[in-house]
Amino acid sequence: MDKKLEKLTVQELKDELKKQNIKFKSSDKKADLIKLLENHHKKDEKVSKKSPKRLIAKFRKKRINQKEDGKEKLIEGKYQLVIKNLTKKYGKVEVLNGITLKVKPGEKIAIVGANGAGKSTLSEIIAQVKEPTGGELHYSFGKSKETISAKIGIQFQDSSYPDFYKVSDIVKFIIDASEIKISNEQLDHLYETFDVKNFKREVAKGLSGGQQQRLNILLAIVNNPKILILDEVGTGLDVESRTKIKSYIKSYIHENDATLLLVSHNSDEVIELVDRVVVIHSGKIYEDKPLKEILKKWKVFDDYMNNLYLNVFKKNLDLRVNKSGRQKEKKEKINK
Repeated sequence: MDKKLEKLTVQELKDELKKQNIKFKSSDKKADLIKLLENHHKKDEKVSKKSPKRLIAKFRKKRINQKEDGKEKLIEGKYQLVIKNLTKKYGKVEVLNGITLKVKPGEKIAIVGANGAGKSTLSEIIAQVKEPTGGELHYSFGKSKETISAKIGIQFQDSSYPDFYKVSDIVKFIIDASEIKISNEQLDHLYETFDVKNFKREVAKGLSGGQQQRLNILLAIVNNPKILILDEVGTGLDVESRTKIKSYIKSYIHENDATLLLVSHNSDEVIELVDRVVVIHSGKIYEDKPLKEILKKWKVFDDYMNNLYLNVFKKNLDLRVNKSGRQKEKKEKINK
């Protein structure tokens, strides 16, 4: 018997057994309690003597996996994001139904569709804000939700800021909470680029719509994301701010080999910022084409979108527009 254990009282032995989660009976005598502790210690000694090299290797492997979790490793050698058969249901309502999408680094993609098609839901699932009902999502820069979220920037249209928080407080909170490494000079540059510098000490909840828009885009990009998700970039912005911000976004995507996912109904915005268009209709991908191919056929992007709205999204409408719709309207006016 262990002499140190023999010196302990019955109550002290029971307390020690509880600490080590060892089961015992309240009726057990002192000798029985000591035996339980000794048997437990022998098991621990066996584990520590058993293949120390294997234990070290297992620990190293765990550390390597943790490090690699945030490391860029392209899927299938070329994709930053792969979505397979994604579904999302709210009760019996199916919002997304079998979305499959592959995205390369540096791609700039517009996600378009009618209201309620599932565009925002898809964006929020990609950003890890919402959970899918089914399907798979694979990212080149991580596997854990924490790592993936840290590398995605998403701009929210709904600006529900806490009461009395200044703009600079919210930016600092996001930086600290996400452990973002950014110098004061880099942050000042973002403030200037997004025209936020002049109102960074104002209460965020009292900002105008345009000011909130600039702040939301800044918050989406401050973490240096690998996937940047934006929603109607130009809403509420004056021409100067809109031009400056779009120029910065294009430069950022190019210089960082990042991916841009743009949810927008604005044709000018789509033409200027993206090179690929994905159309969502009734929770599915209706069309996925390069922007150049669309413009080659339709010449004007507005005509392409009009055709979708009138002939695809709302099939019950009598009005129809084709790629030469504008020319037909002009001829009819001339004939009259």
